[in-house]
Amino acid sequence: MNLLARRSLIVAAVATLLGGCATAQGNWPAPPNPPETGNTMSWKTHCVGRVMISLPEDRPLIWTASIDVGQVKRIPALSEQQFWDGVELVRQRYLSQKHDDAPSRLAHFEKVGNTAALVFYYDNPASFWGPVLERFVYLDREHAYEFLTKGIVTKGQAPTAALFQPLVQQYAPVLSRIHPLAPGQFPGRDGLCIDSAVVSGDTGRNAKAVLVSEIAYGTRLGIAYLENNYKVELLSGYEELKFDEDHAKNPMGYDGPDAFKDFKVLRKRERTLAGIAGQEFVTRTQRNDGQVFYSMQWTVKGALDGGVLKPRIVVHLNTPQTATDTKGKPYDKLPPEPELLKLWDYALSTFKWREGALPDGQQIQAVN
Repeated sequence: MNLLARRSLIVAAVATLLGGCATAQGNWPAPPNPPETGNTMSWKTHCVGRVMISLPEDRPLIWTASIDVGQVKRIPALSEQQFWDGVELVRQRYLSQKHDDAPSRLAHFEKVGNTAALVFYYDNPASFWGPVLERFVYLDREHAYEFLTKGIVTKGQAPTAALFQPLVQQYAPVLSRIHPLAPGQFPGRDGLCIDSAVVSGDTGRNAKAVLVSEIAYGTRLGIAYLENNYKVELLSGYEELKFDEDHAKNPMGYDGPDAFKDFKVLRKRERTLAGIAGQEFVTRTQRNDGQVFYSMQWTVKGALDGGVLKPRIVVHLNTPQTATDTKGKPYDKLPPEPELLKLWDYALSTFKWREGALPDGQQIQAVN
């Protein structure tokens, strides 16, 4: 089973996941203006990681998160009975599948109180190495979550309750530190914001929260917040810009219709948002076929082994590089460049640090 492409098993089990992903509809968003201008577009403030930013209210949102070395997915609304029926279906799925050297591919199952369960299973029916862990937690009808962690370290040992008990003790605690948030509610405590919840305490290595809004078909505005960065490549904003510049030089001499005809840096500057210093760049690229696209980014590089005090933060806006999607559907036409820049500047102006996001009055340090 391809875990990267799979749907959430528990969601599929209770048949509550709606098919497909919504795409942006309607006119381009614009920054709010005084009422007399006639622009009634509203923007909504979101807590992402330990910061806050506003995005157009009526556009599709895509959340991704990683907490406690697990990919986190919020499960659509369901009853407690549906939740446990789904968990049982997941357990039975692996219990019914054969393993070459064990009774089944189910390595271990553990229910934690009345709110959570852990399912360890072998993705490879011929090996005991690197079992997969799925953690499920139910807080209320609107707040249930699944954590997916691959490659659990068991050194290839055969499954026993004694082998997995320390792993349960290691991976279960975070499930009790997820605090639900009602629509429009902001945390009154420290922690990392994910989709409709805040996670307090240790968030684990390479923790992240990402929120992206498709503000027009093909154009996305978003923010990524990453902490406890460990053994990953961290590039500054200017280093990423240098990568784009080198790519635009077309060292292989390709001259097809999708080759870059013109690449221009519209902005490259230090920019401080809410007291946090970062690097901003804006580029405009024209292809041989006439397609023009933009890349806008504000970045705080962050540091390896910097814990929660030296996070990586990226705010970005990217327009489509092609005129149509892979099925031939046209992407929304871009507004004039000044309007696009005005929208970008407004989004950045809403960025702010969430007071109390770190315990004991700690402050983050911007590393670039």
